[in-house]
Amino acid sequence: MYNVIDEQNMVFDELPRNGCLINYSMLRDLKSTPIVFRSFSIKYVLEGCENYTINGNRFQVQNQHYLLANTHSAGAVEIDSEKIVKALCIDIAPNILSEVVASYLEPDCSIADQSLDRFFTTSDFFESFYPSHQTLLGKTLTTLGSELSNSPFEKHEFTKEFYYHLSEQLIADHIPIFKQLQSVRSVKMETKKELLRRVLRGKEYINSCYMLPLSIEQVAQECHLSEYHFFRLFKAVIGISPHQYLIRKRIENAHTLLLDKSHSVSDIAFLCGFSDVFSFSKAFKKHTGTSPSLLLK
Repeated sequence: MYNVIDEQNMVFDELPRNGCLINYSMLRDLKSTPIVFRSFSIKYVLEGCENYTINGNRFQVQNQHYLLANTHSAGAVEIDSEKIVKALCIDIAPNILSEVVASYLEPDCSIADQSLDRFFTTSDFFESFYPSHQTLLGKTLTTLGSELSNSPFEKHEFTKEFYYHLSEQLIADHIPIFKQLQSVRSVKMETKKELLRRVLRGKEYINSCYMLPLSIEQVAQECHLSEYHFFRLFKAVIGISPHQYLIRKRIENAHTLLLDKSHSVSDIAFLCGFSDVFSFSKAFKKHTGTSPSLLLK
């Protein structure tokens, strides 16, 4: 089922529950409107921005990002834009998603129990949003969004196999997240999800500020956690300490700049957030096995 929703056609109540469908929307203004998650839902923004509140968490979903939530989610959406906001809402029937999940529950799989199915089909699911260029599902959404934008009012049809494909990508993208959530020690699932959000917020903060003088204490404060609590959670979820992750980001950037051969070693050390050339050279050789000056040559 495929629908176009614009300012002349805003019918939501008659859409089927627990089924598959795709809505292509073109809206400028939408007052805070309660959302009914009829199936497992993908909210993908092609152009503009949609503001969601899901289970008490706020998500500003901008162009080329998508939000995921299932039937146990509740919230609202709001659009306030001078230009038309173009977006896709894709519903995947829960039974299709469960059928695909079952293929991952083989005896030789590292997740050989029903907890993966529970993750996707109950309130355990981790509602969040993602940039489309970083995931398998996101790349398919980008292609689909471009095709529908070129001919939104044509009669588009989507087979069951299409939704199987989306489910496969969705599950593949989320197995690491599922494992990260399991690594957070807490009895209450909502507490697990909140702590995971804070760790991922810290990771993104490091990603955006690693070239600056940055302490792990600063990152922990950004996440509203004590430095030790953040250190322990980050290492459990990401697999390395936040300091190791920070150094790795700096070394990766330095390696790119060295291959570009447009900066000196001392300039690169400064650009990548190191306090001096000596600490940069030592860290670079430790992580790559070669000195930055040798790579520059």
